Amino acid sequence: MLDAYLKIKTNIIESLAKLEDIAASERVKIAARLISEKLNADVFSLVVVGQFKRGKTTFINALLGENLLPTAIIPLTSIITILRYGDKLRIIAFFENGTEKEIAQCDLPLYITEKFNPKNEKGVSRVEIVYPSKYLKNGVQIIDTPGIGSVFEHNTKITYEYLPQADACIFLVAVDPPLTQVELNFLRDLKNLVPRTFFVQSKIDTVSIADREESLSFSRNIIEKEADCSNIVIFPLSGKEALEGKLENDYQKVERSGLSNFERSLEKFLIDEKGEVLLKSAAEKATGLINEEMLLAELEEKSMRLPLDELENKIATFKNFIRESGQEKIDGERLLAEEVKELQEKILEEDLDTLMAIKTKELLEKVEEFAAMNSNENNARFAELIGEFLDVRIREIFSEWRPLEEKILKKHLEEIFKKFLNRMNKILEMIIHSSAELFGISYRQIQMQVAVPSEIEFRFETMDEPGILSAIIDLGIKALPKKLGHKLIIKDAREKARMLVGRHCAKAGYDFSKRMEKLVHNYRTYMTKTINSIQNDVLKALEVGTTSKQNAAFEAEILEKRLSEKINVLKGISESLQIPAL
Repeated sequence: MLDAYLKIKTNIIESLAKLEDIAASERVKIAARLISEKLNADVFSLVVVGQFKRGKTTFINALLGENLLPTAIIPLTSIITILRYGDKLRIIAFFENGTEKEIAQCDLPLYITEKFNPKNEKGVSRVEIVYPSKYLKNGVQIIDTPGIGSVFEHNTKITYEYLPQADACIFLVAVDPPLTQVELNFLRDLKNLVPRTFFVQSKIDTVSIADREESLSFSRNIIEKEADCSNIVIFPLSGKEALEGKLENDYQKVERSGLSNFERSLEKFLIDEKGEVLLKSAAEKATGLINEEMLLAELEEKSMRLPLDELENKIATFKNFIRESGQEKIDGERLLAEEVKELQEKILEEDLDTLMAIKTKELLEKVEEFAAMNSNENNARFAELIGEFLDVRIREIFSEWRPLEEKILKKHLEEIFKKFLNRMNKILEMIIHSSAELFGISYRQIQMQVAVPSEIEFRFETMDEPGILSAIIDLGIKALPKKLGHKLIIKDAREKARMLVGRHCAKAGYDFSKRMEKLVHNYRTYMTKTINSIQNDVLKALEVGTTSKQNAAFEAEILEKRLSEKINVLKGISESLQIPAL
């Protein structure tokens, strides 16, 4: 399957190179180059995550079949480590100050481990390892992350910050101990940040088969129930045994380790769910560009054959049509702005008002309940506990609400953009139809297909800086009697609860609004630029006819022959872009 994928991918890239070479439109040339570059880069980030000491690094080494990353008894990885394909091993450390340094494999622990680089005192932003592995050859990069839930809180933060860049995750749980609350909390966040998660149960060689099955069943039930993940598959495997098998070329041992089963599932995913979609999308976009070039080539050919006065009259008619369609574009842009403003005012603001009212009331009630449960604590401890309670609850409220609101807003935006896209495509269709009808050539459908750009989708951090929320409780009440002290702390906590819900609602509203404005601006600009570019390319194609009238007959004949050859080449490229099923 990987061979079939690579063959089709190579064919599309070669076809795009031919198109770029013969295209008359600069916009088509650039678009063809960008599609090809995306296919060539085809980077797919596969992030390995899990609680510390779950065997992530050993698992990655097993996938690669090489003791490449360092492992140890104590919690180790503290820096994001990215593995990508290259002909030979190279390791580069990138620093926060913008510098980089190539390092030896034996020095790798000095940069990526907590032991030798505590709290990242060396200022390393990431380490990239170039390595000739089949898993990395197809544009896949594997990322090793610091373990969550260790005593080093900054490691958890680093992992969270990287998640939005992941295309898929491999989440490791262990047979013993089974899932912890830290892991469940992390999984809830993971669902909202990563499109696809694979579950792996590591270290199965350390327990009996019966204990392994019991642990597997327990982990599956807990994940489905507590983390709201349905119908999950967990792959039990021994990274240690798999790595040994690969190093010894003992493929039966690799099979027994359980790794082969996971590898087959991963490869199927990369082909069926990632690869085929990418290839079809590239082929469809390339076909649209070919249609543009075919239209321009046929217009050039037709314009050369028309008498000059008739050609000039038709060009004038077409220019007049373009001027008239300009108002249609202005109207479409105005409607787009109005609909997005209405979305902000009627959906986002109302949702925030509802959230603030409901969650403030709920939070105040929970503060009272929590206070009653901890009434025996002294003032200092009572204040500390309530501070921590508010910290956790605020995070939960907004980490639960934000992804839901993102889906609502994105759905509305997609509907708004779809209407705007339809308006712009109707204008484009009228332009193409007008030119085709005016000059008596075949009509070719050219449509813009633009979804909400992924790079500016709505994504938010789910964790605040540690300590910020808990620090708001005034601890200067230690000397007061407990009853009075508790009363004042509860009063202060209620005020802070209202303030925190309101502050985070305002922040979310501001973030959503600014992102929508940027999204709309970029979307509108792209659409109008595309239409203007196609209009100009059509006019340029027609002007070939007026220019050719000034040339000698043999020159015009040569030009016509070139155009005919170009049209045949375009037809051949179009036929080569038919994607067979993988």
